[in-house]
Amino acid sequence: MSMLDGLGSTLAEMGFVQLALVFLALGAYSMAINGAFGANARSGAASAAFAAAVGFAALTPSWISGIVLLAVAVLAVAAFAGAAWSISALLGLGAERGGGVAVEEPERAPFRLPVPQVLRALAASVIRSPL
Repeated sequence: MSMLDGLGSTLAEMGFVQLALVFLALGAYSMAINGAFGANARSGAASAAFAAAVGFAALTPSWISGIVLLAVAVLAVAAFAGAAWSISALLGLGAERGGGVAVEEPERAPFRLPVPQVLRALAASVIRSPL
């Protein structure tokens, strides 16, 4: 049995849970490589993608076929992202980004909570007292 036959049998034997896990892994991977999200969201998406990929590989009849299937899917996502980037670069779409508008806010005075004078005096005496 060749590797492609093994992948074909893995696809034919997949259940709903395995399909959901591979969908979650690829969706979270796509979020992890997206530059529009912040670092925390991308880190969480990468962790979710890794956990879903491990769960998918563990649930497949042959875990090696599951890993190969995930690798092929990740390469397909990367090829799509690369093709979209190169087409936008060829068409010059990246140069049409609008400039950001800088808004300067007036400097504010530091905010102080109203603390009763008794608490201020107590805090000052604790700070000044020798230990």
